[in-house]
Amino acid sequence: MRMVEAGTVNLVLVDFDDTLVDTGPRFQNARRALFGLLEKLGFDPEHARRLHHDVIDPVMLERHGLGPQRLRHSFRATYEELCAAAGSPVSPEELTRCEELGIAVAGAPPVLSGALDALRRLTARHHTVLYTQAGNAEYQLECVRACGVLDIVPVERVHICARKTADAFRATIAAFGVSDPATVWMIGNSMRSDINPALEAGANAILVEVEDPWEFDLVDPVSHRFLRATSFAEAANYLLTE
Repeated sequence: MRMVEAGTVNLVLVDFDDTLVDTGPRFQNARRALFGLLEKLGFDPEHARRLHHDVIDPVMLERHGLGPQRLRHSFRATYEELCAAAGSPVSPEELTRCEELGIAVAGAPPVLSGALDALRRLTARHHTVLYTQAGNAEYQLECVRACGVLDIVPVERVHICARKTADAFRATIAAFGVSDPATVWMIGNSMRSDINPALEAGANAILVEVEDPWEFDLVDPVSHRFLRATSFAEAANYLLTE
C-alpha cells in the first residue's frame, strides 16, 4: 500500500456504525431471531435466509434506506413472501411478531472499547470528520450524539449521506476543503461502503475487521491497496505513529 507521510494527512474520515459503536450484533441477532421464528412456523430457514438477504432486503434498502427503520418492513415482507410462495394465509399475530423483531434494533448502540479515546487522540492530531450513512439523517445524528461522539467531533464535522459511494466520497472531501484524495484516509468496517469508495476515489483506507459482518458488506475489494486493523484504536494508532 502507498504510505503517506504524517505531514500530508490532510483529512481522516471515520465511519460510525461498527467502527466506533457496536451496531452489527443487534441487527444480526434480530435476523437470527426472525429466521428462528420462521422455522418454527414451518418455513425452511435457509430459504428464508436467502429470500431475505438476496431478494427482500435489497429492495427495502432502496425504498427505506440504511438504518433500523427498514427492518420492520423487511422482516414483514419476508414473512409475507414466504406465505405467498407456500400458499399459506398470513397470520396478523405472526406478522406483528416479525415487525417487532425489526423495531427492537432501534436506539443508540454501545460504544466499542477504547474507540472514543482513540478518536479524541486522532482529532487532536489530524483534521477528522465523522463520515456515516443513513436513511434517516436526524435519527443517525441523535445516535451519534447519544454515544458521546459530538463531545469530541463538533457537529459541523459530522457528514451524513444517504449512501456512501465514490462520488459521495469525493464530494465529502471537497466540502472539507481537500482536493487531493491521496492525502485522505478512510477508516471503516465495510468493504462495500467505506474501503472501496475511498480506493476508487484515490484515497487511502484502513479496514477495521469485525467478527460477524453483514452479508451486504461482503464484497471483494477493488484493489488490495489498503490496510487492515482489528479495532478502530489500532487504526488510529497507525495514523498517529506514522
